[in-house]
Amino acid sequence: MTERLYRADSYLLDFDAVVVARRQHAGRPAVVLDRTAFYAESGGQPSDTGTLGGARVVAVVEEEGGILHVLEGELAGDRVHGRVDGPRRLDHMQQHHGQHLLSRALVEVAAARTLSFHLGAEDVTIDLDRHVPEDDLRKAETRANEIVWQARPVSVREVTRPEAQALLAGELGRLHGGPAPDDRAQNRSARALDEAGDRIRLIEAQGFDLQACGGTHPRSTAEVGVVLVLSHERYKGGSRIRFVCGHRALAAMRQGQRVLDEVGAAFSSGLTGLAEAARRTLAQLRESERRGQDLLDRAMEGEARRLLAETGGAPRVVARAYDRWPAADLRVLAGHLVALAPCVALLASRADKAHLVFAQSEGLPHDVPALLRDALAILGGRGGGRGNLAQGGGDRVERLDQALAEAERAVRARSGGA
Repeated sequence: MTERLYRADSYLLDFDAVVVARRQHAGRPAVVLDRTAFYAESGGQPSDTGTLGGARVVAVVEEEGGILHVLEGELAGDRVHGRVDGPRRLDHMQQHHGQHLLSRALVEVAAARTLSFHLGAEDVTIDLDRHVPEDDLRKAETRANEIVWQARPVSVREVTRPEAQALLAGELGRLHGGPAPDDRAQNRSARALDEAGDRIRLIEAQGFDLQACGGTHPRSTAEVGVVLVLSHERYKGGSRIRFVCGHRALAAMRQGQRVLDEVGAAFSSGLTGLAEAARRTLAQLRESERRGQDLLDRAMEGEARRLLAETGGAPRVVARAYDRWPAADLRVLAGHLVALAPCVALLASRADKAHLVFAQSEGLPHDVPALLRDALAILGGRGGGRGNLAQGGGDRVERLDQALAEAERAVRARSGGA
């Protein structure tokens, strides 16, 4: 069994060890050591990375009989010096302990309990057992940061299972009104007890939070820096909270400020006037879109009248292909055609692919969806419709004229026999 040095000292980055086994993991060489400062991925926290001798450690995973250090290349020798990636370790300590504080604050403020936790490469998420409204979430964020800024000591200790159960049920419940340890559907500490052995590792932020946890944590809440909630959403009947701490929070604020500066420059506005400038611009855009749609509709009506004037017969059959028209414009034109006179409209466009819109005036006898299906068979495409309107498209743009001509012949043949 590998001795886990990080359990006693999360700040230990350099150590010496002996290789006790060599294995393979996902096609890479891997070793088991007699002792390690590398944290193995578990409980929502990713593994450490770093070096063993001259080999890069790319992953650390739990395996029966020890901890497996997955390497980028072969490791020479049986005695090795290990070095954990310090910035990554600090980042994980900040994020993981920040999660402890935010989860406890959410219990206090909203009686919302954390069901799961995931420390990702860019942000951290926790899933809660109930929906938490925005106001309560911000109160919990403030409460967690108050604990950070008070620089409360964080202690790590190992106790027996009965002692851990008593502490979690008694002290935690007395201090915070927390759930009983047998409330296993809502208590991550209870699940941590299930997964641990006879010795339970407890992490305590003095006077605020006590949890069973195997992760890496700082000596003081101050090292979390800040807890910054980025977003929240309803998720599986509860809430999913996305947040960052420490250096990640600083990076997120800088990125947000850069975006605001760019948007402010685009709107020629400072931060305080940015929201109003954006609302004003959006209102102008909506009005421009309305006017543009009105002009397009008038233009389409004019195009429909022109086509009908060029087309004889009763009912009239208008078959026309355009270049790079979107299908939406074809639908608008078809609507005007069939409304202005008894008409069958067979419209097409050569764009990213061949687009078809077929329509007929009310009371005409043609099976418009069937006409479209036959045309799409030529284009190798798909589409559908019912009644007097159908549309679709296909990739064989070079056969568009053929498809349109076949549809027009079918309509004229039926009209001639009527």
